[in-house]
Amino acid sequence: MRVVLALTVARAWRRTLALALALMVFELLVGLSYASVDQNQIRQVVESLPPALRALASGADVASPSGYLGTGFAHPVALTLAAALAVSVAAIPARDVEHGVAEVLLARPLAPVRWMGAQALAMAILLAAVVAGGLAGGLVAVWTVDDLASVSPGGLVLVALTAWLVALTIGAATLAGAAVSRTGGRAIGIGAGFAVVAYALNYLAQVWTVMDPLGRISVYRYFRPAEVLREAALPWGDTLVLGAVAVALTAAALALTARRELAP
Repeated sequence: MRVVLALTVARAWRRTLALALALMVFELLVGLSYASVDQNQIRQVVESLPPALRALASGADVASPSGYLGTGFAHPVALTLAAALAVSVAAIPARDVEHGVAEVLLARPLAPVRWMGAQALAMAILLAAVVAGGLAGGLVAVWTVDDLASVSPGGLVLVALTAWLVALTIGAATLAGAAVSRTGGRAIGIGAGFAVVAYALNYLAQVWTVMDPLGRISVYRYFRPAEVLREAALPWGDTLVLGAVAVALTAAALALTARRELAP
């Protein structure tokens, strides 16, 4: 199992480093830009926007330090960077089945469930590295920009934790897809589709009340970085939901792997 874990990390560390740096720079730029704007001006601009555009802020007060910086973690760019790694790493098992690598790995005395478990653990570690990049960018911004001095570094750590859980959920959904797919492309499609549909449901629920019941099944509904930064505390209900979904999807991936024949 350690061999599979080390191999997966070795295969994905370059893309992980690149995405971690990209997320760090993005969050840093978001934080630094707060020093160049006026709070009242931001409120006026946001209030003048149509509801469809205001929904991108997920109801946060973007004029406040916590709301502005928190919105950076919920921005589509930040979400895409984390989701891209989650999907690409979680699709590795399907690519290994497609190219016959899985047969070589499982020629060792290694149960398929332990093989998939090692892949899940590697994904969790690599996602933590990417999220840590965003955390580093946010912390540098808080320590550099005087207007962000009211933002708690501890709150940023909690935001990073919830961001990691969201990415982990997307990765777990991709793992479940990889457990039933024989090609990497199909697994990536399942994971990307899960992320896109979840984002769309959460967005539509904010602009169309009819969609609110469906919005509750989106993992992004339970990711509220601006609120976490404002309160400097975890919303335990949302956190437990994200954790439970990630665990359930990972368990499903392991169960599906145990029941299938991996040889093409």
